[in-house]
Amino acid sequence: MALSDKELSAADLRATQRNWVQYSKQHSKNLPPGSITDFEWKDYCPKAFRLIQELDNIDNDDYMMSVCSDETIRKASSTLRPGNLFLLSNDSRFAIKTLRKSQLKVLIEMLPIYYNHLRKFRNTVLNKLYGLHVVKPVGGVKVYFVVVANIFKSDLLMHRCFDLKGSLQGRKVKKMRVREKTLHKESDLDFLFYLEPLVRHRLLAQIKHDCAFLEAVGIMNYSLLLGFHIKESPQGFLDGGSAFCPDSPRRGSVDSRCSCNDMRISNDMLHQSDLSSQRSSISSNRDSIDSRNCTTELTFRDHWLQNNSCTSKFGEEMSARGVRISWNGTGSVSTRQISRRRECHDVLLYFGIVDFFQDYGVIKRIEHAYKSLQFDPKMIAAVNPKVYSSRFQAFISDIFKADDSLH
Repeated sequence: MALSDKELSAADLRATQRNWVQYSKQHSKNLPPGSITDFEWKDYCPKAFRLIQELDNIDNDDYMMSVCSDETIRKASSTLRPGNLFLLSNDSRFAIKTLRKSQLKVLIEMLPIYYNHLRKFRNTVLNKLYGLHVVKPVGGVKVYFVVVANIFKSDLLMHRCFDLKGSLQGRKVKKMRVREKTLHKESDLDFLFYLEPLVRHRLLAQIKHDCAFLEAVGIMNYSLLLGFHIKESPQGFLDGGSAFCPDSPRRGSVDSRCSCNDMRISNDMLHQSDLSSQRSSISSNRDSIDSRNCTTELTFRDHWLQNNSCTSKFGEEMSARGVRISWNGTGSVSTRQISRRRECHDVLLYFGIVDFFQDYGVIKRIEHAYKSLQFDPKMIAAVNPKVYSSRFQAFISDIFKADDSLH
């Protein structure tokens, strides 16, 4: 029986492993000034997390080499506000997020159910958790942190990144920055993404399963971390505020058949430059296919299937069409309209559900009661897990549209 087929026991959950890390005097001389040379490192539930690592073919020794570096320890131990620090490992394969002790307890409690969920739904949209640790430098304070998969790990430029909860209240303030990229909020969302209908159906079904899990363990306040790369676009053209001219033949323009009412997109928006090499490969067979004077073309569905094999996972370089929308700052995503510039781009999507460490405890219940007196109770962030799940799914459904022209 493979290691990953084993169930987690109570002993696996309680187990911890302590290590005292000390650099040799010879090694210390080669470290930069101010480096941490002695610290205590503690692994929570190491056996459980190794099982999760095994599901994704991650070698634990490579994982520790990537995460347990002097730079990571120095930055993590220097934070003054637990839960607010976000780092990347040396190889950018993993993301490191500091936690409050209350969040650590929530994570440990839900770990067995989370592991079983991963085994059952290998295409889950939930961010993968690979390790839970605490580090205490000599003379310093304890810092708890979780190591997760880096959703944006790619050699491609992320033209826009979003942190989306589905709630507008209190989400217009202060944006985070991750490696010089701003994480925008709901009020900044100016794109909708069109998927092949069957793909969208399966994606929303998986998100429903994931949200049901989070609801069952009493978790709320999670979000969809989403980034996208626009194919064949100049670096920074979105961040700089520039856009493609609607009359330009370059990719990015939408023809007059793109309806502003139902937001359907024509197959003619596929750009010939992307498919020229693929079409040439089938040109030798055209004589037999054109017996009835038809023209053979690759549809967007064919293009999507070539880029999204059955082995790929949701949120990992998914092909879609991104349509730019305009919004007046009020209402829901569904009330927004396609931009007058009628921009449409072939995009690659990277996304996952992150930050599912907050339960609906006493503090959140008090926050809900207080803010309900000031704002619409349905729109504030602090709501019970069932309401949060329903609202989150409805919001995601508005973002990912079905391109009915691809039937």
